[in-house]
Amino acid sequence: MKNELILSRADQIRGVLPVPIDDFRKRLDDECYIIWKLPQFNAEEITETPVVPSYANYIESKNTDLHGAYLSAHLEAGLWPVVYQGENDGHLIRHVCPMMQAEDKISSQGAKYDFYPHVDNPDLVISGEAASQTLGGCPDTLTLLCLRKQQGVNTSLLKLDQVLSALPADVKNTLSKPLFKIKRPASFAEEALIEGVPVIVKDKGVWYSRFDWHNTIGMTLEAESALEKMRFVTLERDLWFTVPLEPGDAVTFLNQRTMHTRNAFEPRFDGTDRWLLRVFCMKTRPTETQLLEPSHCLHHLRTL
Repeated sequence: MKNELILSRADQIRGVLPVPIDDFRKRLDDECYIIWKLPQFNAEEITETPVVPSYANYIESKNTDLHGAYLSAHLEAGLWPVVYQGENDGHLIRHVCPMMQAEDKISSQGAKYDFYPHVDNPDLVISGEAASQTLGGCPDTLTLLCLRKQQGVNTSLLKLDQVLSALPADVKNTLSKPLFKIKRPASFAEEALIEGVPVIVKDKGVWYSRFDWHNTIGMTLEAESALEKMRFVTLERDLWFTVPLEPGDAVTFLNQRTMHTRNAFEPRFDGTDRWLLRVFCMKTRPTETQLLEPSHCLHHLRTL
């Protein structure tokens, strides 16, 4: 069973989170992100950067302690790691590095094109919307752990509130209406499209977003105009915070309260390319009906 080895190791590892749990959650909620260090990380023990997804099983077997500690830190923080049906071949940890077959895709495993500001898995239900009884929701958090850095290649974050503060009230009002189509991201094996959803939702005074620069489409002229204004603001570099990740550093951020980006670069495919490990999490454990195979895995969410 996928993930069994690393989940089993995660159950055995304790005291990984380097920040007190209450402090971790408060900083995450207040700032929308937190940078922390994985104490078990040893750069000399990791394998070469993978170049094809089929290496995932091998890498998990060779880097089991690292993967287990990474998952353990999330569980300790009260976050529930998840993977989505049709994405990442069922592996909880995704290798964010250039892959040969994805070189020309705009995705976490592409490289040749800028990956503009976006929320991950935006076609799924976001906070403030009625939760689906049978499908997993959009991830609450996303963590990136740096294994290898590459000069000039950066992940940057934008806070949703700062983006919205730069938009007129009428634009935000349009973005709040169910006037948009969202394409499923290229990281999924099969294409999908949802129609008639808002880009932003306000719940208990807090804004949440499913904005994806590449995969959001306005269904009316008014909607497309508002969307274009939001696209323009998200490319304002003064709003970008470039995350300073050294090997062993991780950043956890609120997926629906921020957007993230990555600039284009030329991959080498020689085992030394930039390499991050991505984990999606929910703040509350999914219901059994949202799981793909609840008798086999408590982390694999349905999307179909």
